Amino acid sequence: MTGLRDRKKQALRQAIYDAALKLFERDGYEAVSVAMITRELKIAKGTFFNHFPTKADILAQWYETTMMACLKAPLAPGLSPTERLVERIHGGGAQAAEAPELWRAKNAEAPRTASIQAADRTVDLALQDCLVEEIEAAIRAKVWRSDIAPAELADLVLALATGTWREVMVSNRAGEARDLLNARLATVRQLCRLASPTTSP
Repeated sequence: MTGLRDRKKQALRQAIYDAALKLFERDGYEAVSVAMITRELKIAKGTFFNHFPTKADILAQWYETTMMACLKAPLAPGLSPTERLVERIHGGGAQAAEAPELWRAKNAEAPRTASIQAADRTVDLALQDCLVEEIEAAIRAKVWRSDIAPAELADLVLALATGTWREVMVSNRAGEARDLLNARLATVRQLCRLASPTTSP
């Protein structure tokens, strides 16, 4: 019986989440109230608050779910170390950019919403771990220099990615993100390469 109750509770939470995101994207985050979400589902406001303390917590779940799914997705085979870094920092942003209203609202709510701040930290740490793994693999393969500090370089690449995605989203140029990331990682690639000019990037 407990299992069935838990499944029903989870199904209701998912229904609230899905309905809220649909309304946010259709009407704009600020225009959507908790009352509108509950009317859509024909549930009481108390039921909503049993699952989400605020509507901003839905943005937190959306961001973390979207980004973590991208980080867990396998990369295409045959990519160079630099291309793998670009894919790692491009994939999640590209997915989020498909929902620009949610992205904008998430960033606007972040300074005052603890759950969004926590989601940001979770995603940043997971992405940094992925970047460290990619950098260490490039060093082991003797494609990049062995004196590179993987954690410090990963931190630099993460900052570069965050700034680039913020820039393209604010200026409505998400389609240019991959080219910008490639261009901005070009200098990083040159610094990381072995001395041999024949070494693959």
